[in-house]
Amino acid sequence: MQQQINLYLPEFKVKKDLLTPLLMGQILGGLLAVCVLVSAWDLFTRWRLNSELAELQEVLVEETQRTDQLDEQLALRSQNTALTNRLEQAEARLDASRQIRRFLSDTTLGNVEGFSEYFKDLSRAAIDGLSLSEFSFANGGAEVLLAGQVVDSAMVPRYVDNIEAGQSPLRDRHLSLSITRFEIEDQFFSFVLSSSNE
Repeated sequence: MQQQINLYLPEFKVKKDLLTPLLMGQILGGLLAVCVLVSAWDLFTRWRLNSELAELQEVLVEETQRTDQLDEQLALRSQNTALTNRLEQAEARLDASRQIRRFLSDTTLGNVEGFSEYFKDLSRAAIDGLSLSEFSFANGGAEVLLAGQVVDSAMVPRYVDNIEAGQSPLRDRHLSLSITRFEIEDQFFSFVLSSSNE
């Protein structure tokens, strides 16, 4: 009986080369194909950008010509002094209007309707035995001061109720009351009704 014995140990076997000429050719071919694709894309992008640049340059030339024509027309119009004067006057009026609008928007005008309704309500609220000797409206009617004399101090709250039943903006004011009597022998009480914008 015959038996074959392999005397080569695995360390002594011939190692196969992983980088064969065929594999190297395939890698180089792939790299070459990638380089060709990148170059083609770059050429296409440049061609497209150059065509866009040419179109934009044409548009720039046309717009420059239009601007030159408008400058010539403006130069002809600016030689007309009457038109220039009218334009300056219109600009001055516009500027004045803007200043007035700014002033009015920044300014609180208060009561622009007047105080006639206030006086009507004060006359409607009148009570026998009560007389007003002083009245004052400030800040467009936001601050009110009413002063006078009354025979009986209980009449003043009724007078305030009558004012609050009125139709003017006085009805919305909260009036603070102060009643004084200087001497016990005096026949009249002095009162002050005051309001501030709350």
